Amino acid sequence: MELGPSYAVSFVHSLYVTARGVMHLYSLWAASNMDKIYIGPEGDYREAHLEVARTNILFVAYLFYDMIHILHQYPKLGGGDTMAHHMLFAFCSVINGTFGIMPFQFGWLIVGEMSTIFLNWRWFLLKSGRDSGVLLENVNTMFAASFFLTRIVMYTAGIGHLYIFSMSELKSLSSLEVSGVPLSALGITCGCMLLGWLLNLYWGSKILRKVARGRTNVTVKSTEPVAAKAGKKNRRSKRE
Repeated sequence: MELGPSYAVSFVHSLYVTARGVMHLYSLWAASNMDKIYIGPEGDYREAHLEVARTNILFVAYLFYDMIHILHQYPKLGGGDTMAHHMLFAFCSVINGTFGIMPFQFGWLIVGEMSTIFLNWRWFLLKSGRDSGVLLENVNTMFAASFFLTRIVMYTAGIGHLYIFSMSELKSLSSLEVSGVPLSALGITCGCMLLGWLLNLYWGSKILRKVARGRTNVTVKSTEPVAAKAGKKNRRSKRE
């Protein structure tokens, strides 16, 4: 249980930021595309934008803390893919927080932490000796379902909205009259979001393979008693 404190911090953090991510999505849902993509100095969504900025500061602080912890315990808390994920989003958060961009996009990105809640819950169940049973199965199901809902479906929808329906607003962000973010920094943060999307697709494919293997094992186990009974019947009929 030496890793317990790290998982406990991750569990509390994921609960808190997921709740705030849902709040950000709700508060900015009806906003214009420009208000979804840029935190202006004033406007109807000023308070909602400031709430996003507060969550972003908390999120960046946690990412740096977790990266240090991962490196210290490497590879017990995660491998290279986890470090890549953290570095990508820490970099995005620093750029976006500095220039006040992507508040709505931050909402659907941070909601992806929902799956981390169940991942940590699963770890606590396994370490407490409850490595089988209905509760573990339900937690595994909730982890997979929340991952695909937030990190695949919602993330894909968000990427589509950003690059298809908000392209003109996205291009205007580099203007000095708007955020003044350098094109290079804007390109990096947009690229990081795309790389994060690809990374989630990669993780999702791994989860699907594990789910498929689990179902195969269940099918094999459920047919073994039937096969055994059939073998016994065949042996009896031969003796008779």
